[in-house]
Amino acid sequence: MEKSRVSLVRCGSYNTDEVMQAVKRSVDLLGGIANFVKPSDKVLIKPNILSARRPEDAVCTHPEVVRAVIKLVKGRGADVVVGDSPGGFINNVEEVYEVSGIAKVARDEKVDLVKFAFTKTVDGFPLSVRVLQADKVISIPKFKTHEVTGITAAIKNMYGALSGLYKTQCHAMAPREKEFAKIIVKVFSLVKPALNIIDAVWSMEGEGPSAGEPRKTDFLMAGSDAAAIDSLLAVLIGQKPYKFSFIKECRIMRLGETDISNIDILGDRFSDFSIKDFKLAKGMGIFKYMPKYVADIAGLLLRFWPEIDNETCKKCNLCRSSCPVRAIYVQEGGFYTVDLSKCINCMCCREICPYKAVRIKRSWLARMIWE
Repeated sequence: MEKSRVSLVRCGSYNTDEVMQAVKRSVDLLGGIANFVKPSDKVLIKPNILSARRPEDAVCTHPEVVRAVIKLVKGRGADVVVGDSPGGFINNVEEVYEVSGIAKVARDEKVDLVKFAFTKTVDGFPLSVRVLQADKVISIPKFKTHEVTGITAAIKNMYGALSGLYKTQCHAMAPREKEFAKIIVKVFSLVKPALNIIDAVWSMEGEGPSAGEPRKTDFLMAGSDAAAIDSLLAVLIGQKPYKFSFIKECRIMRLGETDISNIDILGDRFSDFSIKDFKLAKGMGIFKYMPKYVADIAGLLLRFWPEIDNETCKKCNLCRSSCPVRAIYVQEGGFYTVDLSKCINCMCCREICPYKAVRIKRSWLARMIWE
């Protein structure tokens, strides 16, 4: 059986020329951009543009990586647009595109920056028409931790093909990680990219995907097999791929290679990029290997819930509009509060907040273990 091929290339900064060289090399190792794009293709470049955060926050795909991919694809003669479905995008998509730096790159490179405003239902999922109309999708995720899925990269980035409001509804329908993983992978199966290029020059560890800490990791990773890429990323941070339910689900659905021995790594030496002591989100995955009855009992004591810091809060209302169960309300005096009787701990409010105003509170036993 032919092995999956993934390229791994060192990139030590977001200097325009260095990123361009690294992106081109990462694709050349896979046979070149001609292997993925024809001159007649309409290509959608899909970064991870989560919220209105600056490039240095490591929340969104860095604009210089987006610029390099645009140039590479335009050099092939293809028609290019860039777009994503940021959380809460109905309210502030223009702000998100501007603050993240993506809008400037689109203007510089003279490509359209599109919204995922219209959808078509495919297999029960409202997918962006922009995604469905593209001949090819090139996905450019940011490598980060995630408080629900553990990590987010190639597979999870295509979850952004869904309508912004429907994404929050999915959290309500599937609040547990294993259930949510099935939705993520099903959506991915409907909109598989032709090529994935991972921005891991600076990654995010800790309380990702938006409240963690940037960490310099100095590489790009590319390939057509998103499951192989995510499996390799798991190994680089010292984890087994099947620790993450969405990777296991990819194996079950046969949506790519998850066995490391069946992946050819091209380019720089894999062991040189091992990330020591990479911090996952606190408490994520502790129940994963427990029998259900043990997890149910432990869950009564090891509790996590969101709390809004009203001194930091800017009253932008994104948390309220993104909450799938309408658990956030405004008290007299304009203070935002989470109704814990409704909250499902999906952390959408924390994920979308541009100001880090949503904190995670922990029960006394959880604090003893993780703080």
